[in-house]
Amino acid sequence: MTEDNRRELAAMAAAFRMPRYRELPDIGLRLEQVTRYASRYVPSPVTGSMVSNYVKQRLIPGPHKKSYSQESIAYLLMLSYVKTVVSMEDVRLMLQVQQSSYEISVAYDYFCAELENLLQYVFGLKPAPDEIGTTHTEEKEMLRSALLSVTHKLYMEQHLKFMRTARDSNDSDTIP
Repeated sequence: MTEDNRRELAAMAAAFRMPRYRELPDIGLRLEQVTRYASRYVPSPVTGSMVSNYVKQRLIPGPHKKSYSQESIAYLLMLSYVKTVVSMEDVRLMLQVQQSSYEISVAYDYFCAELENLLQYVFGLKPAPDEIGTTHTEEKEMLRSALLSVTHKLYMEQHLKFMRTARDSNDSDTIP
């Protein structure tokens, strides 16, 4: 990876910010609006069938009069990251633990702060991750472990993207 690539990755990590719970739309979004909104913040696009499946599996709250709430959006955003490194069965368990331990607004805001914190650490902007919050619990440690896996995966994917681009560029230079 070139130094320019490293700087680009660092800039991406530094600029990344998840909306906090109070910033999530609270007017009730239709399914298409939810998928567009969520896709702005997660690495892979969110589809309507994914959302419907998560509702059927009771992983996120379903719509009320065809409108999704802040709570639904918060769970969807958290789920969209964690599911990339944890089985759906384990995601369900993690959500059950969260629901019995913290209000969704607190858990979601912690999730956002920890994700941003770990992205900056993994992408080389700080030598160690910050301690987020004032308490140390097993639930928070589990989430940190899952998010460390997520952020390492994101870093690796970006690194491979740069490598593919460099390879493709070199290949096109040799084609007559």
